[in-house]
Amino acid sequence: MAVAPQVLPHTAISTWSGFVYQGKLALYHCLKLMSSDYAANRDLKLQLESQDDFAIFRRQQCLSMHQVKAYKDPRFSAYSDGISTQRDNARQRGVALAYFHVAREVTNVPATFVADYGPVRFYTYPIPPDAAGNVIQSFCPLNQVDMFIRDELSSLLVNAAMQPAWKNYIVANIQNTLEAIVNLKVIMTHSKIHESTRHQTVIAASEFIEFSELYDVIEANDYAPFENEAFFLSRLQIDIGTYYQEFCERQDSLSQAACQKLDDYLAAITSLNVEGMKAFLRATMPHKKGRFKTLSEFKDQSLDRDAMRLGMFTIFWKLVQTARNDGSDVAFSWLNDGLFYYPTGIHHAAEHQESICHDIMQQAISEDVECLFECGALITSAIDRPSISDVIIGIDATEGVDTAEHELLRENRIGNYKKVAMISLNNVPESLKDAEPD
Repeated sequence: MAVAPQVLPHTAISTWSGFVYQGKLALYHCLKLMSSDYAANRDLKLQLESQDDFAIFRRQQCLSMHQVKAYKDPRFSAYSDGISTQRDNARQRGVALAYFHVAREVTNVPATFVADYGPVRFYTYPIPPDAAGNVIQSFCPLNQVDMFIRDELSSLLVNAAMQPAWKNYIVANIQNTLEAIVNLKVIMTHSKIHESTRHQTVIAASEFIEFSELYDVIEANDYAPFENEAFFLSRLQIDIGTYYQEFCERQDSLSQAACQKLDDYLAAITSLNVEGMKAFLRATMPHKKGRFKTLSEFKDQSLDRDAMRLGMFTIFWKLVQTARNDGSDVAFSWLNDGLFYYPTGIHHAAEHQESICHDIMQQAISEDVECLFECGALITSAIDRPSISDVIIGIDATEGVDTAEHELLRENRIGNYKKVAMISLNNVPESLKDAEPD
């Protein structure tokens, strides 16, 4: 019987909520392989979103395929379809190793699991011995993956790679650099697939990270060149993705439509280039202080967990689909009756509104916060205020300009600020609210 021609496998993309976790587990497995035979595994390569969530190749041969699930449900029945699909794919393609990674301990695993689902197995992680003497667990909690990576990397540097001792003092820097490499590829692959519905398999099957890139980081003598704008963009994407996953974890009843809407928002954010990310953070965090000229400054000062979870993602969840305004540098806004509405990460209670407005005004004067120069309202979690400009007293709106421009600039700026309001999520126009019930 004739052998059917090889086809590119389907992609495993279904949601953006676990892309950071997926990338971290892929890196962890790569480090494990490097530790197992440092000299022999330089020619391996990591493939993303094709054979499975990720896979390891040597030349054209798939050595192992990996599926990642971070479900809340611990019951085996929640995973059985995914395990069955992975088993069938592995058997069809002759892949001897198929690993299933989970974030929670799976219960009710059938006693016949090995016979029924081989070659699939649950991936194991090392832990300190428990009361029963166990030294491995078959799951990796979201809050433990960084620890596993750090421990494996520390061991690799000393034992397998035999790197100088000073590298043990910068393990976190090396880990961040490695994660940035993997994350950039994950983001690129997710973005391409998100934009395309016809060529997903071709896109995913061609996306590899050569292990030589990882070896270059392990063996580098100077890590300063790695900390460029691309690096900090990746670190911001990782942070935003982590906060997004935490947001999703805390929601008990997100519908499929809500998940898709939030995924679309995250896809739009993570597709931003360096300048786009700067504009996004200036617009959505207008109350953050600092002269943000580089992404490293944004990374250190402008983004925090609560601003994303309690501010941005909550607003995205409750309001309409993402929209881009042509000709505007602001990535997200909605237009209603001639007034622009801008989502922000401002999640503070109403009693803090005076200080928040003061911070926004100061930042708008020192930085080019685009949305404050159009007629609009900043959407917050809990603050309603008709104008932010009544805190103009005590703020020098003309610092750094000559006398001839003084009065005109003051008049224009105050006039613009009077048009900017703050509105709480509960009081935005009904037409902007999601028609879907909570």
